[in-house]
Amino acid sequence: MTQAIAKVRGLPTATVACSYGAAVLTLTGLTQDGHLGDAMYGVMSMILMAFPLSLVGGSLYGTLQQLFYDKKHEDPTYGMDYPYGLDHFLMAWPGIVTAIVLAFLLAWRRTRAAGRVTGWFLAVAVIVVGVTTTFDGWGPRRPYGWPFLVYGLIMITGLAAVRRPAMDKTVTRNA
Repeated sequence: MTQAIAKVRGLPTATVACSYGAAVLTLTGLTQDGHLGDAMYGVMSMILMAFPLSLVGGSLYGTLQQLFYDKKHEDPTYGMDYPYGLDHFLMAWPGIVTAIVLAFLLAWRRTRAAGRVTGWFLAVAVIVVGVTTTFDGWGPRRPYGWPFLVYGLIMITGLAAVRRPAMDKTVTRNA
């Protein structure tokens, strides 16, 4: 059993990438549902969590929104059939792309060092969002910071496991 578990080298990588993706989706859901108060808090948190791509996503938000939903404010039916799932997608895509890139960086041997640096940066960003949300001055926002702390700790655990050499050296084989 131990030998079978030791051969699963992609498990820490998947743990890091999936927990970062879960943090992004949680932040998107909490922001769009209004649990974090105004949307600006969630948008600023997303800019921190998915830093390079979130700037691109934020600058293209209005353009992509008009591309998918081309009604104008002058239209009397504006907003009646608005696809609200589109807002979830437009906010989350930079973080999801970052999670996929992180998984690829951690999976390949040549880019593993860059993946670890990126993973640690993203884990710290997730924990910072969790700490600032948990210890925020506005009471109704506080309970929603704990999931980010848990996601960050899972990412740290996965990154520590990625850093370790393969367990093949430590597992004794039955000859």
